[in-house]
Amino acid sequence: MNPVFDENPTRQSIITLLKKSGGMSIEELSKRISITPMGIRQHLLSLEIKGIVTYIAKKHGIGRPGFIYMLTDSADDLFPKSYDTLALDVLRDMKKYDGQEKVNKIFSWRKDRMVKQKKEALSGLSGIEDTLHGLKSMMESEGHLVELDKENGSYRLKTYNCPINKVAGEFNEACVQELQMYRELLNRNVTMEQCIGQGSPSCIFSIPSA
Repeated sequence: MNPVFDENPTRQSIITLLKKSGGMSIEELSKRISITPMGIRQHLLSLEIKGIVTYIAKKHGIGRPGFIYMLTDSADDLFPKSYDTLALDVLRDMKKYDGQEKVNKIFSWRKDRMVKQKKEALSGLSGIEDTLHGLKSMMESEGHLVELDKENGSYRLKTYNCPINKVAGEFNEACVQELQMYRELLNRNVTMEQCIGQGSPSCIFSIPSA
């Protein structure tokens, strides 16, 4: 059974055909799906607006060039990936053959890289409140669902999705190092109130205002 890329079955068929072919014209799509070229054009426009489809001009002899429609690079995210399975296999093998210390180092190196990247991105901000709002905006741009509020003299940063949830569920080192990342990044004694990797619906970090 094919995965669902779009709620409209015709657009899903177009995406599947473009993925398999590498690119097709409106006329070719019309013949394959058995709807009018005008109908295909409307569906392609909808997919183009979503950033899923693009096109290039292709000249065929004398006359106006035709257009070949194809999937964009970002459309590749519509198709299932097994990155988490690969990561888990690598980490399990590393733990088995190189020991727990090597696993700890891997997550520590990842934390160091993230601290460096985020510090550079937030370098123009001053004060804990501006820094936290900048961090929230950065995380949202990366696809995180984030809330930030303040109560009883502390900020609470809450995230509702974890991009490495399956890895964190087995390797708690990921969560430990994420907490350490916030401590180094914000220069505060940040504490973790709950964690998605441990079965909670969100990760909540408590950050002292001073």
